[in-house]
Amino acid sequence: MQIGIIIIIGIIILCLMGFGMKDFFANPDVHLGLRIGVGIIGGGVLWLVIRAFRARRARARTEKTEEVKE
Repeated sequence: MQIGIIIIIGIIILCLMGFGMKDFFANPDVHLGLRIGVGIIGGGVLWLVIRAFRARRARARTEKTEEVKE
């Protein structure tokens, strides 16, 4: 179940990034190398966000919360 949620979140983020940058990637005046570089950087950022999300979820499951005593 957890992997499915992460995949769905990744797809949503990727679609939003793609929709927001479609004019940039479709513009023939922009150099191909620049478009590839921006795509690689965007994929790397997406990978880092998903990895951080998974790490935080795993840490939250293993850590026990302490009750606050007043």
